[in-house]
Amino acid sequence: MNCVPRCVRSALLVGQIVCLTVPTTAISETAPLIAPEIRQLVGASSARVIVELRFDESGDPNQRPEAIARAQDALLSRLPHSHITVARRYTSVPLLALEIDATALAALEAMPDLVVSVKPDRRSKTQ
Repeated sequence: MNCVPRCVRSALLVGQIVCLTVPTTAISETAPLIAPEIRQLVGASSARVIVELRFDESGDPNQRPEAIARAQDALLSRLPHSHITVARRYTSVPLLALEIDATALAALEAMPDLVVSVKPDRRSKTQ
């Protein structure tokens, strides 16, 4: 004898299907993922970070650099300018390298419409 009624199993199945088919625009504005070490770094002084940007990828692939630039401009216009330094603007990937302090980190956290994640900018060794 099965302990879970058929209607409950059906409801669970429908719920799983809905979760798997929700358009990305409906879940695109989740809170930015902030690497834990960033909070420690900006608490002491400033930190160099890589900000992953959220942008509209639905258009023409040839327009991707312009879409990335618009997302970068939008982000920079909303950050307190005295609390950031732009280290690098990327043209082919939705990233921005910044030097930030705690005030700028708080501003980035308040931008789920533009910020996917904030991670430390670690220099990689060339091979």
